[in-house]
Amino acid sequence: MGQPPRPHQRRLVLLVWVLLGIFYFYLSYDYIRVSMNDKAFDEYIDHAVQLAADQRRTQKEVRSLILVKAEELGIHLRGDQIVVIGAGPTLNVKLDYSADIELPLFERVIYTKQFHHDLSYHQLR
Repeated sequence: MGQPPRPHQRRLVLLVWVLLGIFYFYLSYDYIRVSMNDKAFDEYIDHAVQLAADQRRTQKEVRSLILVKAEELGIHLRGDQIVVIGAGPTLNVKLDYSADIELPLFERVIYTKQFHHDLSYHQLR
């Protein structure tokens, strides 16, 4: 039979497992955070489109509302990524953006999640 593991070997193995756990927790947290921000952003865009159509807001105003909310949620979005078409009941907003999931401590992107939104005015019931 082999020798039982020494106490310092056990601590080293435990430390490696703890570090791996922290690493995966952070990645999961970052992924969930990005997804939740996108969901909140999608709900806001839908609400903004409905209000903007009812109030006959200009395309520039709609784009500004969306950019302000994106900045508030920490979403990196540029004005040219937002396509606003029509006005009033024909209002339609399309946008695409990506969010980076980074490696903890090293700040290296390991995954880029793509988001696409295509929202239009619909009659409120």
